[in-house]
Amino acid sequence: MAREFTGNETGRPADQYVSGTEILDLRDGPDAKSIRADDFMSDLLVARSIAGSQPVIASIGDSMAVSDYNGSDRVALGATPTNILKSAKGILSWALILCGQRLLFPLLNNCWGFPSRTSGEILTNLPAFWAQMVQKPSVMYVQMGTNDVHSGVDYAVTIANFQAFALYNAQRNCRTIFGPIPPRSAGWTADQFQKAERINRWLMGFAQRASGVVAFASASLPEMTDPASVGALPKTGDTYDGTHPGVGGGYKMGKAVAAILRHWYPPIDLLPSNNLTWVSGLTNANYLINGMMEGAGAAASASGTGTTTGNGPASWSTSGTTLTGLTCAHSQANSPLTGRRMHQMAFSGGYTASGYSMAAWGPNGRLWQNPATASLATLTAGDKIEALCEFEIDAGNTCIAFPHLQMRWKSSPNYNADMLLPELVGGLPNEAISGVLRVPAHEYIPSELPLAAGEVTLSAYAYLRAEAATYSGIAGTIRFGRAIIQKVEG
Repeated sequence: MAREFTGNETGRPADQYVSGTEILDLRDGPDAKSIRADDFMSDLLVARSIAGSQPVIASIGDSMAVSDYNGSDRVALGATPTNILKSAKGILSWALILCGQRLLFPLLNNCWGFPSRTSGEILTNLPAFWAQMVQKPSVMYVQMGTNDVHSGVDYAVTIANFQAFALYNAQRNCRTIFGPIPPRSAGWTADQFQKAERINRWLMGFAQRASGVVAFASASLPEMTDPASVGALPKTGDTYDGTHPGVGGGYKMGKAVAAILRHWYPPIDLLPSNNLTWVSGLTNANYLINGMMEGAGAAASASGTGTTTGNGPASWSTSGTTLTGLTCAHSQANSPLTGRRMHQMAFSGGYTASGYSMAAWGPNGRLWQNPATASLATLTAGDKIEALCEFEIDAGNTCIAFPHLQMRWKSSPNYNADMLLPELVGGLPNEAISGVLRVPAHEYIPSELPLAAGEVTLSAYAYLRAEAATYSGIAGTIRFGRAIIQKVEG
């Protein structure tokens, strides 16, 4: 039986929900009623879909959910963050990137993580999580269960907590996506591995019964798990410590979530389709010049002992690697997927890394622009701006760890960013990858104004693999296109 909550909107027992004349029962067992998911969700979501400008997502869980920004740890809270940075583990950031950024993710309020905590402890905090969210979510990603297995929580208690999560969200017109208990390299007995497998199998059945209300991002399990392992050991390079996802693991888990989001919220192309640029009177046009990457501009700048060649698009600046033996070649190229013009960085040669974190490892390719001073002068207190950009990574990549989009304002310490991975362990699979990067919006306050030349910068970076190793004969090609800085309306 699901855990009961008092004061639910229906007046029914907390394991039931009323929609029209149907009772929707989320209980497990022979007395569970079938769920008419289509009728249920159409009744619950139609008003929000009409009234809302964009669906909103939220994320809560254990250490896997910390931190899609640098202040989401609810156990060891630090100072209020100046910068809103996505993301430490990369799961939800990759999900949004791969589904075209259809959903908003208000990071300052909609991402809570509880490292080392069990599902019951996280569930206890769910009402407070909901109460403080300014933008209520249409869908919530939940990552928990690993600490239940590790701490010896009874199986029946764990699945009851999962049920209670889904019910509490459904009562608030919110779908739930559960992440799986991922593979783990060591420290568990055979019985613990079995319990993790049993919970994951139960989640599969739960999602099947509650289709449209509950989903289970199980597609990452066969991608991340070593098939020859006894238990559930991760494939080499998918975690940075045997438990938490590294570069490749975060991508695989995020891709599984993206497949669900694309089904529930089919992508809408949010990016510009032409080169309309801000001029006086067009204050809602693109603050960037030549966002479509047309034409050729100045030669790429080089520094250090690496080799940098080529040039950036007109009105853009480019730079390349400082690593001995590595070549970064800049050019404008047509996308093999769409035929559109994009800016391309191709890496070749080799390099040696000594084992770095994000903080100590500089990007190996950069494309950037400072918007025109005249356009910045029109920004006033209360205005919000955000940045988006599409990217493509070609199949056969052996060196690119991730793309990174960053928007700075006023001075270098102030920036918001999409895709920020402090633990650069493992690499992306060598499949073709494309998506949309989106920087969390920044709202200007009076002390940040007025803005002078160079006080807003958009940068698109390519970071390479950085765990201690010598990389030779590498290959990696990434392209950026259709970049925009725009005012956020509504």
